Amino acid sequence: GKVLNPKKNTFIYGRWDDEPMYIKDINGNIVRWDFYGGNLLGVIKKLKYIKSLGISTIYLNPIFDSPSCHKYDTGNYEKIDSMFGDENIFKELCSKAGELGIKIVLDGVFSHTGSDSKYFNKFGNYDSLGAYQSLQSPYYRWYIFNDYPNLYESWWGFSNMPNVDELNPSYLDYIIRQDNSIIEKWLKLGASGWRLDVADELPDEFIKILKKKLKDVKEDGILIGEVWEDASNKFSYNRKREYLFGNELDSVTNYPLRQIILDIVRGFIGNSYFIKKYMSLKENYPREYFYSTMNILGNHDTERVLTVLNNNVSLLKLAVIIQMTLPGVPLIYYGDEAGLLGKGDPSNRKTYPWGKENKEILDFYMSIVKIRSTENALKNGEIKFLKLPNEILGYARLYNNEKIIVVVNTIEMEENIFLSEINSNKNIIDLINKIQKERNLTIGFVCHDIALVTETSHTVAVMYLGNIVEILPGHKLSKLAMHPYTKALMTAVFDLKMDFSEPIKEINNDISKKIDNVNACPFRDRCECAIEVCSRKMPQLRKVSENHYVACHLDFTV
Repeated sequence: GKVLNPKKNTFIYGRWDDEPMYIKDINGNIVRWDFYGGNLLGVIKKLKYIKSLGISTIYLNPIFDSPSCHKYDTGNYEKIDSMFGDENIFKELCSKAGELGIKIVLDGVFSHTGSDSKYFNKFGNYDSLGAYQSLQSPYYRWYIFNDYPNLYESWWGFSNMPNVDELNPSYLDYIIRQDNSIIEKWLKLGASGWRLDVADELPDEFIKILKKKLKDVKEDGILIGEVWEDASNKFSYNRKREYLFGNELDSVTNYPLRQIILDIVRGFIGNSYFIKKYMSLKENYPREYFYSTMNILGNHDTERVLTVLNNNVSLLKLAVIIQMTLPGVPLIYYGDEAGLLGKGDPSNRKTYPWGKENKEILDFYMSIVKIRSTENALKNGEIKFLKLPNEILGYARLYNNEKIIVVVNTIEMEENIFLSEINSNKNIIDLINKIQKERNLTIGFVCHDIALVTETSHTVAVMYLGNIVEILPGHKLSKLAMHPYTKALMTAVFDLKMDFSEPIKEINNDISKKIDNVNACPFRDRCECAIEVCSRKMPQLRKVSENHYVACHLDFTV
């Protein structure tokens, strides 16, 4: 497609799939912002694809005029950035999305503006009298200057984003209170709500006034707040916030849930701790808020979820299953459903891989989102956690006469589960495979992404991501597809003839002989135990019970 209105001194990538990068000066300041050419017309063209995912709401990062690619340094709240489109294109987007049952939510950045804006105008790029230019500027009192004009308060010290006084009457009128204010204008043009950037840095009074205006203009409009912690007992700037008292936010970003989902699928926490943290949130939030939280696995401020999970698709599926089957509103960060990878900014904001999607991941997302969107029990049902053996995570979602059982095996072993919860005379359907089941159901679970070696004589090893999970007597390690350095380590341990109750340090030399080229070991940077192994040191083993030992890469019974 065509790049709309490229700006002066910007960098346009030659290919859609180029890796993103920032062009910086010797002081680390970005001197040219980078763009691929994506715009609102492109979103309109992809609405049918978005709908095919089962999406009912699109939350857009900032789209207002700004020099940067991220647009969190607003230049003009009244105008769509010319590289993205204009008001007519925005109205068309909202209209065509509405025809498909999709709402559009905008990102409101109201704790600060850009220094390169019509309001501050530090570089004289706007035909306005900016606060930086004159004490007589109509915008001067929006900002907090410590030594006019060069020393001023800014968002986290970034001079290109000067903070505003949100309760300044002139600012309140412009953003919220006056006829056709910024809030009102874009709602009337088709937006269905706002997501408030850094809600912690907005005064409660500001949010309350904004909420009232939003509901006056659009009764069913939604106000979402970016809150990284438990929003029910959040303190910021020495005040306990009132987000969930009913007069402020309708929903918040559920970062605490994201953390425990990613922790449990990676084995950092067990089922009991997950339930404890989850129930703490559930008990703290009023029900209406709890069922409205924006449940995320990643977004523009985090690493891509697949990157966090070391590109392990099996773990991703576990995380998505949990995300899609818990109360709340699941959010998919564009491209996660296609298998995009990316660490911090800007690699986590790369373009969607059209034509190069990971089909396995995309098909899985489409399948599970369809289940989510069609099952009332998953959208509105109560949740009841099940008591299952060996820290298996299980819960039921209950709505009227409907019941959905979700069981997720996040542990590194096979397990058979008898679900006593299923005891009625009603039909039982496997929602994922669409197969009718026996009423008294026993489910066999295989640990995620394992290799099982079953050749006779010495040991059986169950392998997960390079971690030995279990070794059983009677078989030996061979023909196991794994990295050679891990295999060398495992073989070294298996071949030792010793009583494991003796000090483990004695086997150090034997392992050292088995591992070479240690700098190439893929586990070198993952954890302390791996670093010790790669440094030709045996990781410290912890005795769990008689003849059972655990280390970061080893868990074995002798």
